[in-house]
Amino acid sequence: MKKIIPIAAGATVSALLLWLAFRNADWRAMAAVFAGVRAAPAALVLLSVSAELAIRGVKWALLLRPARKVRTWDAARLETAALALNNVLPLRIGELARAAYGAEMFDVNLLTVLSTILVEKLLDITSLLALSAAAASLLGIAASLPGGWRAWAGLGAAALLLLALMRRSLPRRYPRLRQALAHLKLGLKALRSPLNAVVLFLLAALQWFMNALNYYWLARAFNLDGASSLAKSVLLSFAGAAASSAPGMPGSFGSTELAVSSVLSGWGVAKAPALAFAAAAHLLPFLIITASGLFFVYGMGASIGGVWARFSSGKTEGAEV
Repeated sequence: MKKIIPIAAGATVSALLLWLAFRNADWRAMAAVFAGVRAAPAALVLLSVSAELAIRGVKWALLLRPARKVRTWDAARLETAALALNNVLPLRIGELARAAYGAEMFDVNLLTVLSTILVEKLLDITSLLALSAAAASLLGIAASLPGGWRAWAGLGAAALLLLALMRRSLPRRYPRLRQALAHLKLGLKALRSPLNAVVLFLLAALQWFMNALNYYWLARAFNLDGASSLAKSVLLSFAGAAASSAPGMPGSFGSTELAVSSVLSGWGVAKAPALAFAAAAHLLPFLIITASGLFFVYGMGASIGGVWARFSSGKTEGAEV
């Protein structure tokens, strides 16, 4: 029952958002838009998605290095598998599976792996905000972005908390807590070097730039002159990423289409091409990531059903904490 309620709620939210996005849509006009898409720029999405996944692997391998030297290929395929599982299973099971399988595959404590994933998420948010702020400034719309200071304040608080955690020690009379804290701190150790921190931030920024390129290539493929600049592509990437964090069914269908098409409409793009573009910008990377990620899942001897059975309870059997 505990699992059914959030799953049903997510499906309801996604259905509502899909209805909001596609209500009064002119399907014939959308079909005409798709018929006029240029294949060559759209095909470049495969390259930018592949580059983004590779950079994710490099970044996570660097975060894991203080605990264990990990092959970039192994980190990348496990990252891709987790993204694919998030696309097909509810409750963000993919991240839990990545932590548990990563702990087993790399022979690293589960808490250490979890802390590297936490740092990775903070780097992603920080770099995406920085890129979006720069893009908005270039377009002269920085003042119209609401709540920006709150996001930076939240990230600053998170950074201070991480620094405090790295420096924190516990009395010897709490050996289990001391050990757990040591494992957590090991996952944060990659940030202790200012050079490493800068490299990790730049990798995260490059990763999101690759994500923005998906929108850039597709804007050219759809002949959307009002959205074909790199700065606008970065803002579309931000809109898509923010929408995907909203509760909903796996794959974030509905929220992404509504957010991206709304931004395009604000830039003067007509509804039919805006919706067609938003659907393609969501579905094409979704298919590439899901197909490649599930290939890696089954290559590891796992399956969608097996992952769901193991992790849907929120437990990570077999992984030492």
